[in-house]
Amino acid sequence: MRWTFRFTYELPASPGEVYGFFRNVENMGKAWPPDMKMRLVSAEGNLYTVGFRFLGQAFTARFRVDDQPGMKQHHETLEFPFGGLRHTIAVEPSGSGSRVVEEMTLNSSNPFAGFFFRKILEYREQAIKHSFGVAENPVYRDPLSISLAAGNFVSLLGAFAAYGLQLAPLPPLPGARFIAGLVSFMLLWFFTHDLAHYAVGRLAGVRFSNYYLGLSNIVRLGLVPRQFKTLPVALGIKIDRLNSTATPRGYAAMYAAGPIASMLFPLTIPLIMLANNPGGIAGQLLLLLAAANIVFTSIFSPKAGCIAKARKALAKPVSRPQTA
Repeated sequence: MRWTFRFTYELPASPGEVYGFFRNVENMGKAWPPDMKMRLVSAEGNLYTVGFRFLGQAFTARFRVDDQPGMKQHHETLEFPFGGLRHTIAVEPSGSGSRVVEEMTLNSSNPFAGFFFRKILEYREQAIKHSFGVAENPVYRDPLSISLAAGNFVSLLGAFAAYGLQLAPLPPLPGARFIAGLVSFMLLWFFTHDLAHYAVGRLAGVRFSNYYLGLSNIVRLGLVPRQFKTLPVALGIKIDRLNSTATPRGYAAMYAAGPIASMLFPLTIPLIMLANNPGGIAGQLLLLLAAANIVFTSIFSPKAGCIAKARKALAKPVSRPQTA
């Protein structure tokens, strides 16, 4: 999919000063939302690599900046996790100040990329204006952020729905029992992970600020093809480090609770089905799926998931805000 964005705004500074602001890559940190932690990693001529956090994951992007006649820049990504991005900045005199015209084109296989990218660019425009004293310091409102109350409610609702589905009468259709079981399995796999983080974390002294929709840690393994790497959605929960009092063991317990829950709760569905119908094919198939889920999580989580974070928490105290 392709999206095009255009922004035009006035700044009370000379074109040379404004153009210099954009030419200084170090100013990126002033223009992008603070939660993204945008930073310069390396610079080689007109080739730059930046690091940032988004959707609960750490990313890097590599791009080229070409200066063009008449105070214009053309940015083009060479490596960008969300597809291809082209960005043109033109600075021209306007009265006693300058006019900035920015055009951006994003090509991405993620159907939601344009939505959240627009939100970021709207923040960016206000942040640049603030840097020149013509706008208040903007506050980025993440459209994928979910309050703790709403996140807990939806997670509990999903878990109750999973078990409720096992009590509901099934339509007389081929495969209905298996489909109902699979839906219940997936609901528990998706919704119990962060609910367990929250419950155990609260007991251990960990405090949280919000839930959010982000990317699954599975993208860290390199198993997902590059064009689909931004598609595996997961529910996440953000730690409020400043108000947390947990010990390293408390953090470790909180982290470990998530993968344990996402292994054990889905397992209850085939066990319930087999208890009601010991020879049922649907229950046996879902039992195999549950076993595969346990094996996969046992291998994956210590490498790139929450068990790896638990080990890190035990190794040394956590010193910065984290996400689970």
